Amino acid sequence: MSRRSDEYQQGVPQKSYDLIREGLLILAVVVVVIVILAGVFGSPDYPTVTGQAVATDQPIAFLQTSTGILAGQSSLQEYGPPYTKNNENAQRLIGIAPSTWFGVTHPIDASQDLVIKPLERVALFRADVSQALDVYQKASSDQQDAWSSAYLDSLDKATIVDGKVQVPPGDYGPVPVMMDGMYVLAKASLLEGALQNNPELPYAFDSSLPLLYFEDDVDHNVAESLNMLGSQWGIIHETGGFPGAWWLWPYAFFYQIPPMNSSANGDLEVGLIMLAIFLIILLTPVIPGLNRIPRGIRLYRLIWRDWYRERR
Repeated sequence: MSRRSDEYQQGVPQKSYDLIREGLLILAVVVVVIVILAGVFGSPDYPTVTGQAVATDQPIAFLQTSTGILAGQSSLQEYGPPYTKNNENAQRLIGIAPSTWFGVTHPIDASQDLVIKPLERVALFRADVSQALDVYQKASSDQQDAWSSAYLDSLDKATIVDGKVQVPPGDYGPVPVMMDGMYVLAKASLLEGALQNNPELPYAFDSSLPLLYFEDDVDHNVAESLNMLGSQWGIIHETGGFPGAWWLWPYAFFYQIPPMNSSANGDLEVGLIMLAIFLIILLTPVIPGLNRIPRGIRLYRLIWRDWYRERR
């Protein structure tokens, strides 16, 4: 240490301390505890929501999701940056929308990227899907909307007969065959692979599309059943009866009070409030007035009472 440091610490009681050994001991104890608890209680994580699971357990919900995306009714269509150019839905505060500063960095055309492109892969080995896809793409946009909207409405009255989804008769054009192609793709556990396909890379590193596929209804319903929605303080919950990230309760708290609990700009508002709190805490030593609080409350004398007692 420097001469100034030695002079500053003169008279302060000191004790040798091996930080590396202490850290390794704590790490070993934590690892042993985690292994034992994992062996006794298992993983608290809820199974991943996959296309295969949804298509198998909730085939009507899967078809509703897929048809809704095809019909342009996915929330992604009007989400705004970083997915689309629709800046009207970007969250704002006093007219400023930070998400628009970087523009569309991850462009997504929901109907094309989530339905049409996967179907193009199914069309390689299913002639009926290839023909249906060709008819659909050659039709006018109005005709496409009419077919997909009619089929989506019919799914509200759909039934399952012998493991197959049956809808009332109607003019659905090629949409039923297309949706059957999507259903078969998901049942074969190939939906995520079709969505992640990137010919420029040997491995898939971007899981945005598979994660966004079910975010409207399926994931929302699963989160609600686990009490993990934002309105349920979900960020501090863990699946099942396990404790979650309780230390995030201040962040979750602001989502429960006005105006954030009903504001379309709630995420931005809560984020800025937490940023302001963090900066105040970080800069307390240099903020006039606040930096005098420790000397005023004298809590440090309670913490270091042994040292002050010996000093006296």
